[in-house]
Amino acid sequence: MADHNSRPEIENDDFSVAEYDTIFLGFPIWWYIAPTIVNTFLEKHDFSNKKIILFSTSGGSRFGKTIDNLRPSVSNSTEIIEGDVLNSNPSVEDLKQWVKKF
Repeated sequence: MADHNSRPEIENDDFSVAEYDTIFLGFPIWWYIAPTIVNTFLEKHDFSNKKIILFSTSGGSRFGKTIDNLRPSVSNSTEIIEGDVLNSNPSVEDLKQWVKKF
């Protein structure tokens, strides 16, 4: 059984999100949730008053409880938006159009 409370280490995480208002955050979906290293990333940075748009890849899972599991790792002022599961190998033009939706 997976330990959803584990927090793997992130190496070379020496950047700042301060200058961004909107962050696109991508990861593989594992059994309807993000890997716990995504929680580690969110907990290491201040996403207060920011908008995080999620995107993922998956062999068949959708977002499921992803947002519910990520919510405790950010402040209440952080907006988390379920973007899309991008499995179809989208073109650059498709991605540009997708980003414009947000």
